[in-house]
Amino acid sequence: MRPGLRRAALYYPRSMPRAFERATLADAVGRLRPGMRVLIPPGCADPTALLGEIMAQADRLAPLTLMGGLRVDDFPFAAPGYAGKLRFVTWQMSPRLAAAEARGDVEFVGIRYFDTVSLFAAGGAWAPDAVIVHVSPPDRAGYLSLGLSVSYMLPAARRAPLVIAQVNPRMPRTLGNAFLHRSQIDCWAEADHPLQEYPPTPVGEVERRIAAHVADLVPDGATVQVGIGSIPQAVMEALGGKRDLGVHSLLVDHMLPLLEAGVINNSRKRLHPGRMDVGEIMGTARLFAWCHENRALNMEPSDLVHDPEVVGMLGDFVSINSALEVDLLGQVNAESVEGRQVAGIGGQFDFVLGAARAAGGRSIIALPSTGKGGGVSRIVPGLGRQGRVTTPRFLADCVVTEHGVALLRGKSDAERARELIRVAHPAFRDQLERECAIS
Repeated sequence: MRPGLRRAALYYPRSMPRAFERATLADAVGRLRPGMRVLIPPGCADPTALLGEIMAQADRLAPLTLMGGLRVDDFPFAAPGYAGKLRFVTWQMSPRLAAAEARGDVEFVGIRYFDTVSLFAAGGAWAPDAVIVHVSPPDRAGYLSLGLSVSYMLPAARRAPLVIAQVNPRMPRTLGNAFLHRSQIDCWAEADHPLQEYPPTPVGEVERRIAAHVADLVPDGATVQVGIGSIPQAVMEALGGKRDLGVHSLLVDHMLPLLEAGVINNSRKRLHPGRMDVGEIMGTARLFAWCHENRALNMEPSDLVHDPEVVGMLGDFVSINSALEVDLLGQVNAESVEGRQVAGIGGQFDFVLGAARAAGGRSIIALPSTGKGGGVSRIVPGLGRQGRVTTPRFLADCVVTEHGVALLRGKSDAERARELIRVAHPAFRDQLERECAIS
């Protein structure tokens, strides 16, 4: 039995067939009622047209709670004009939400990505009253693909009291566990518009030096996980000389050259060889076109992709994540600055734990040695009372900066401090030595 299927049966109960009624955007949103919790897709699967209609009907819907994760837009529904009308609950905070959070219109829930299914999609504490999905047109058998975002959206849609679909002919028809049948959707509205894109980010010399160190830690045949941003992009570029890599994670634009060159072919994956298991896709139209009906891509919910037990089955799994700061014990903060929540736990903890369970697994935290234009060290004596711990010290493995690699697994506290000071920026090493001695 494929891992995850037994648990998934709990999340996907049979239900009575739904109407699959065609509606205008206004009529589809008209199904929503004040006080509802509405789950929306993240990232590039953003249902722009239906969200725009929700904003247009905000006065009628107030107070309405939208729930979701990472977004690539500027959170238009959190603008001052919607204060007290539209509330946003998220596990992926952004500095762009600071003003709305100060007004009380944003609430952060600190959970790891694996738990989004149990808490937001399967009758948990944040179970939605309605789910909005962004899907491809139905095939002859009546199945619609969730395209770029399966993660928590598919389990949620299979359990929600009300399911509204935005059908977009530009949404790629991705394969795998990515489908809703028309009988599982209450109503749908067509919206033919370009999908949200997440373009590549600029890569500088520091990122390239970090990536070169990371690449040395990735063996041929490894299954890798990376996120978004300049460091993951630089890492993908640095892996061009590897062979037979696999992917189990988010699928992003900077993987495309390696896929086209055959560097990523998934041939040596111990679990599901020949295919990649992905919950989210973030990139540009070029990547979306590659994903359309591509059998090398298997979409799965996050209770499989982010399950540390499943990740541990992969073997030679390399998790590559970034951070804002790392302290001399190896504690990782990837989500807060000076006590302010600016991001979320995301999938970092899930994949770090999975790497620790995998035979030959390795987790890498990669970050520049300094921030604020070189004014502060990102290797710090301690996270302090306001620092969030995204990855605990007992799971620390490798920390990489442009100055080298700190190997922490199995090391004493004193050995860890020495390793981390060695990869700190030279301008801060003496200070770190002194503060380490004092503590």
